[in-house]
Amino acid sequence: MRLNILFLISIIFSQESFQPNNNIDFQKALSFEKSGKIQEAILTYKKILKINPNHQPAFFQLKTLFINNNDNISGIKLLNEWNDSNPKDLQSKLLLSELYFRNNQKEKSETIWSHFENNNLTNKTTYRLLFYTYTKFGQVNRMENLALKGREKLNEPYLFAIDLANYFQARQTYDRALKEYIVLINHQKQYNQFITDRILIMSDDKSSHSMIEATLKTTSESINEAKIILAAFYFKTGKYGESYEENTKITTSNQDDVKRWINFASNLRKEKQYDISIKAYHYLLQNYSVKNPDILGDALLGLGESYESQINESQKKLKYINWFSENNFFEKKLIGSKSFRENSFLNTIEHYQSVLTLLPPSQTTAIVHFRLGEIQANILDEYKGALISYNAALNSSPSDILKKEINLKIGKLLLLSGELKKSLDYFDPNKKKQINEGSIHYFNSMIYQGMVVESKSFLDSIILNLDSSHSFFNDFLEMQNLIINYYSNGTRSDKTAFKIFYEAESLINQNKVNEAIKKLQKIKDKYSDALIAPLSTLRLSLIFLAMNKPEKAQILAQSIIDTPLKDHALILNGEIEEIYNNEIDSALKYYNRLLKECNDSLFTEPIRIHIRNILKSNET
Repeated sequence: MRLNILFLISIIFSQESFQPNNNIDFQKALSFEKSGKIQEAILTYKKILKINPNHQPAFFQLKTLFINNNDNISGIKLLNEWNDSNPKDLQSKLLLSELYFRNNQKEKSETIWSHFENNNLTNKTTYRLLFYTYTKFGQVNRMENLALKGREKLNEPYLFAIDLANYFQARQTYDRALKEYIVLINHQKQYNQFITDRILIMSDDKSSHSMIEATLKTTSESINEAKIILAAFYFKTGKYGESYEENTKITTSNQDDVKRWINFASNLRKEKQYDISIKAYHYLLQNYSVKNPDILGDALLGLGESYESQINESQKKLKYINWFSENNFFEKKLIGSKSFRENSFLNTIEHYQSVLTLLPPSQTTAIVHFRLGEIQANILDEYKGALISYNAALNSSPSDILKKEINLKIGKLLLLSGELKKSLDYFDPNKKKQINEGSIHYFNSMIYQGMVVESKSFLDSIILNLDSSHSFFNDFLEMQNLIINYYSNGTRSDKTAFKIFYEAESLINQNKVNEAIKKLQKIKDKYSDALIAPLSTLRLSLIFLAMNKPEKAQILAQSIIDTPLKDHALILNGEIEEIYNNEIDSALKYYNRLLKECNDSLFTEPIRIHIRNILKSNET
């Protein structure tokens, strides 16, 4: 055995002594390449292959050089020689077909492809090698036929579906792309989100809409997942009603359904589709047993926000003139129709109040109770129901921060329901030393009752000791100036009108808008010379706008042009013309008049910019 081993070693050494050092030559060729001496590199690689035809690194480098330099003829010769000695190198076979194709010898390419299809398709890898070769040269029919053949032989009905879909979509051949997406919908559920995203991208081209809709409709009759994509397609293309209807047909697990409906309703709200958003929230709450407090809280809060946004949307918002928009002493009440307070919403709220009572107390259930209270108080004007919800929140282990918030809201219910003496006692600062929202409610509890002198004394005492950096400092200061300017320095009639004005504010806060209008109209009719009269008329005009009565609002706005509120009146008239009447020229007259006649107004510069934007828009 020892003699045999020595004999073999001697043979190996003798063979090496007669061969050149291929490794040294290969390194030399690489060095030529790096220094840009391409011809020298080619000659060196050829020399290596002449001595050792199977030297794979040299073959690879030489092949790459020929391809990079578009030397198809040399590449073809090299590959033919290589393939003769390496018949199992399938990639090189297909590369030879590529070089023939680029050299306009398509018949020879097709011969190689046909031979490959007949003799070398043994597994998915070989199918993929040939498929990507076809893809490079746009052999669409061959690609599709190969995919069908592979699907049948490999028992993989979705083979190359993604590849074909991407290929066709990139070339805007949407019908064929969609055909492949349907294959995936049938057999590869894990790609549903990918498919949805791709189809929605496809829908950016409006010409594809009818084809997408028809295909998905047909597919959705038998495949549930297609309904999800169709619903998303309807949403993307602005067919929100159809999207809602399609969503009602989808069946998934209860938990997935709940999340889907939450997201759907929320997205509708973001798109300002409030009617359908409300409908979606109702569908969720009425058709699913939602017991998770987090999800229930989101659903109820979303429902309430949709109702609230619906009202706000119906009341076209002015850009420049709003009623003390930055001042916390004036409640941001939703004025106008609340036709949404129908039985279905009330029944939903009552149902989930009863559901919540069965859940164990926790900070989460406390939040949901609190949100229910907010909906009842601010949207439904159901103060008794709100009080029940707030108290339930207090009994459900709320956080300390939420507990303080709830206590403030309970006191505020007294204001909302017009129980001013009780609210005055509830927010008595001698009981609660902090300067916070409760201090604002205490002031309103007094002034709504006509206790103006007491209200001013309270303000004076706070402002005297309050740091100017406090978040409510400017609000307190503005209210102090309001009392001084319209009450303290006025006549008896001025003071009477001022008290009537705040009676109206209290009624607005209680959502008794018609009664408030009568109070404000009384000031206009009987106390037209009162200091508060222009401000009262402005308030009345804004109320009529909120009730979608722009004609009445504009008459009132015109009546206060020649008053200390001239700048407000001119802008309000301009905004009514622009937003409600769509009379841009008339609006510009009011805006330009402001620039000429109200140089000291804080609105001068914003209106100047607004005029410039209008003129640019008209030019466009």
